[in-house]
Amino acid sequence: MDAEHRGGPDLYPWWLALALASTAGMWVQPGDETIPYHVGWAGFGLMYGLGRAWSPRRTAVALGLFTGVTGGILVARASAGVLAWQETAEIPLMLLLVALMVWHVRRRQLALAAATHLARRDAQRAHDHERLTRLTSHELRTPLTIARGYVELLRSTETRTERIVDLDVVDDELQRLSRVCERLVRVIQAQTEPELHRFDVDELLRQTGERWAIVSARRWVVQAGAGEVECSAERLRAVLDTLVENAVRYTREGDTVRIFGRRKDGCVELGVADSGPGMSARQMALLNRGTAPTEAVPDTLPRDALSQTGLGLGLVRTVVAARDGRLLARTAPEGGAEVAVHLPLDTAPAIETASQHALNGTLRRVMREATARPATG
Repeated sequence: MDAEHRGGPDLYPWWLALALASTAGMWVQPGDETIPYHVGWAGFGLMYGLGRAWSPRRTAVALGLFTGVTGGILVARASAGVLAWQETAEIPLMLLLVALMVWHVRRRQLALAAATHLARRDAQRAHDHERLTRLTSHELRTPLTIARGYVELLRSTETRTERIVDLDVVDDELQRLSRVCERLVRVIQAQTEPELHRFDVDELLRQTGERWAIVSARRWVVQAGAGEVECSAERLRAVLDTLVENAVRYTREGDTVRIFGRRKDGCVELGVADSGPGMSARQMALLNRGTAPTEAVPDTLPRDALSQTGLGLGLVRTVVAARDGRLLARTAPEGGAEVAVHLPLDTAPAIETASQHALNGTLRRVMREATARPATG
């Protein structure tokens, strides 16, 4: 529905009635034409833009007829000596003033229509993203869960060693595919426009530790000292889940995984440290290399036997860059790797279009890799 057919009653017939009355008043009151003349134009200025918007054709007809008829009366009275010829200067001047008013009102109406369209499109896009997330979660997780259940059932009844080994391989590949599914859902969620509000980051850290402690047998430590931050809770949750997942992948049962948050030098620092094998100097240098918000996020870390699609750290970099933050890697006190994000406290989140494009590119890449090589997660 366009701007010409939206909103309120149609005042055009009312103005036509006022214009007719004003014209009649000018005709029957020689010498006093200026009063009904200006009343007619004032009525136009009042009614135009109120209620249902007038189409350009209606507006042109109204301006043309009223200017022509009332102007003709003024010229006739000036010719008869009733009015001075200077009074006829009102004809082009009033038309010019009203035309400028019409131009500004039309611009406002078109801007409102465009804003309404964008708002509806954004709402639809958010709805589509939410629906895609639910469908992706259901359509991928449910079959994988069922498949793993059957594998466990077969393994519990199998006595042949070689078959048990084969079933372990199948279960391992299904677990890898499940991790790809989790990361894919996280990227889809991160693509939505962030809902910014103040929330307790320390509570988010504790919740993250509790959720992962249920599924991974590690020694979990949570150090919460970040306080409240104005940010997107969903995006920070995705960042933390990605960092924790990497730590779990490179540690074994009984190893330490520490989730921490603190304030430091005008920033809030969130990260994950572990007691695993850690990173090489080259890996830390590549991870610490700055990535501008307008650049696509490359998968620069060298691959190893435990590497997955590279989607996770790409997502983290993009989210951090969108907030003008930094991603830092170093050796943890526990002996393994420590990866942290630094987010400025005094900088409003700048969610740029280019950063959204980077997320889109990351999503397309992981979908291609997951389709082509499902066994590599």
